[in-house]
Amino acid sequence: MNQEYLRQRLNETKIQRLQSSNKLSYGQMARNVGSSIVKNVVSVAKGNDLKISSEEAEKRLGICKTCQFFDKTSQKCSKCGCYLAVKTYLKAEHCPVHKW
Repeated sequence: MNQEYLRQRLNETKIQRLQSSNKLSYGQMARNVGSSIVKNVVSVAKGNDLKISSEEAEKRLGICKTCQFFDKTSQKCSKCGCYLAVKTYLKAEHCPVHKW
């Protein structure tokens, strides 16, 4: 199997898990953080920038703040458990419900 296929299947599996539950376990949040770290390291190793511009990050965060899964108290996404002030700046990241 090729790597792109495996990556796509992994992403589909993550999305299905996230859609099945609004409350993430600490274990799932830890797995999400681990996957994010690997994804960003691989992206940088391929020569991509780690971060996007402040303007683009603010645009992403603005979208998050209008989303039903945005937790205003913690400033986290309740779908993936990520702190959005960090996630929205990382070029390799994406919204778990595909809003950006």
